[in-house]
Amino acid sequence: MRDPETTAPTGGGNGWRVALGIIAAIAATAAMRELAGILVPLVIAVFLMLMVETIAGVVDRHVPVVPRWGGRVLGVLALALALAGSVWVVGAYAASLVNQAAAVSGRIDRLLTSIAHSFNIPPIRLDRLVGEEEITAIGTRLLGEAQGFASGVLFVAIYLGFLLASRRSLALKFGRLFARDGARPNARRVMHRVQDATEQYIWVQTVTGLAIALGSWAIMAAVGLQSAPLLAFIIFLTSYIPVVGPFLGVIIPPVVGLAQFDGLTEPLILLVGLQAINFLLNNIIVPRMQSDRLNLDPIVVLLSLGFWTWLWGMPGAFLSTPLTALVMAVTAEIPSVRWIAILLSKDGEPTVEAKPKV
Repeated sequence: MRDPETTAPTGGGNGWRVALGIIAAIAATAAMRELAGILVPLVIAVFLMLMVETIAGVVDRHVPVVPRWGGRVLGVLALALALAGSVWVVGAYAASLVNQAAAVSGRIDRLLTSIAHSFNIPPIRLDRLVGEEEITAIGTRLLGEAQGFASGVLFVAIYLGFLLASRRSLALKFGRLFARDGARPNARRVMHRVQDATEQYIWVQTVTGLAIALGSWAIMAAVGLQSAPLLAFIIFLTSYIPVVGPFLGVIIPPVVGLAQFDGLTEPLILLVGLQAINFLLNNIIVPRMQSDRLNLDPIVVLLSLGFWTWLWGMPGAFLSTPLTALVMAVTAEIPSVRWIAILLSKDGEPTVEAKPKV
């Protein structure tokens, strides 16, 4: 009589593991969506901690006389000043920008009417295209987002403080999770790759975002656009959103200019000037700085933007690229799910070692 275990199909176990993996992924996604209010500030704080480490690394390489802890102090001070300045800019200019929403709607209505008259077609109104209630709700939503930003900064700062205080103990705990000698090098390699890719992404996007924001601020100030600091800050933030973020950021000031200026000269100057700066940096300078270090497929970047935005809203859009790079780095070291890393990668080699930092 044959042993049932020896005659069972060998692929049955793999099928169960795949099914359980899919169920676990769905459950984890549902949990992350439900716990977004807790997880999002924590994840942002983790990336800010990596930004502190990036600043400390730059100081350590270029100013070796400064100890590592001194570089971290400088990084924390830089982030604190940036967060405080962000809250001040939002508080000082958000209300005036929201009040211009009605004027923008009226100005667009007049432009649409003029265009319709030129082509001898019935007049077109903005409220007929998108709905009057939606236009009215835009200002309310923007003001609510601004108020939520200020409170969110406080939670992120608290998380960041605890993470920095417990950074060394967290590293020890992570090492003890992988007690086996064979697992520890793989775990360290994953963490080094994730940290390197995330730091590179944060560094490139921060430098280019600041360049775009400062250049845009100069153009907006030259034409006399109100709320220029807040609009420049919005442009800086949207530079972290892949694919669509830079375009959306630089399209807002020309629209706001329609409400402030009587003619079309200033809005056109804003449109052309800001798009030129965005095109130059994001299509020429940024690719050279990144050097494909994230190794993510462009289609994956676009799909991940939609997924993380659906999962965590606007914060998910900002974090979509580094989070996807994290998923690729982790799955690349697990044989049963390494196919996920291959699909996410740009060249099908997700385990290429990180390039040395410059």
